[in-house]
Amino acid sequence: MPTPLSEIMLNDRGFAFDPTTGESFQLSTTGLEIVRALRQTPDREAALRKLIEEFEVDENTARRDFDQFLASIEQIGWLP
Repeated sequence: MPTPLSEIMLNDRGFAFDPTTGESFQLSTTGLEIVRALRQTPDREAALRKLIEEFEVDENTARRDFDQFLASIEQIGWLP
């Protein structure tokens, strides 16, 4: 059974623990901020806009990295 993103345990250094599977992950700074943004709002576009503002990156680069990260966390079951 997939673990909802809201149940993933995080620390400020990017360590993520999935309590359902017992697996641990090391997130990049950007990955950590994406997870935090998605926890605050399930609206992916709003989360993306927040990251664009925070990291001062162009939209195309942000969208590419964002979509790539989402595909990764969907694959491990953190997103439906």
